[in-house]
Amino acid sequence: MSTIEMKMSAIYEAAHDVLPGKANVFKVRADDVTQAIEPVLAEVALAGGHPIGGDLGDLSVEVFVHLRSMVRTFNDSATGLDEIADDFVAVDSEAEAWLADHREYLGDPDLPSEPTAPEV
Repeated sequence: MSTIEMKMSAIYEAAHDVLPGKANVFKVRADDVTQAIEPVLAEVALAGGHPIGGDLGDLSVEVFVHLRSMVRTFNDSATGLDEIADDFVAVDSEAEAWLADHREYLGDPDLPSEPTAPEV
C-alpha cells in the first residue's frame, strides 16, 4: 500500500465512518437526557413542584448543550476532512485514482442529525 493510499484511506474513513459514529454516540446520549428529564420533571411538578425540579431541569439543559456541542464538533470535523480530501483528489492524480477504486467515499458523509432539546 502506497503512502497516498494510507493517507486517503485514513482521511476518508475518519470523515465517513469514525467521526459520524462518534457524533451518533453523543446524539444518542443527548436524546437520552431529553427523554429522561421530561417525565422526571412532570412527576416533580405533580408532587408539589419541589425546587429540585428547577435544578434538575437546569442541569439537564447544561448537559444537553455540551452533548449537542460534541455532535456539532464531530459533524463539522467530518465535513471538513471530507472537503480537504475532495480538494486533494481534485489536484492529485494518485488521490483521484485511489478514490475511483473506493467509490463508497464519494459524496458527503452521512451525519447524524442534531439531538432534540429537552423542554424544561
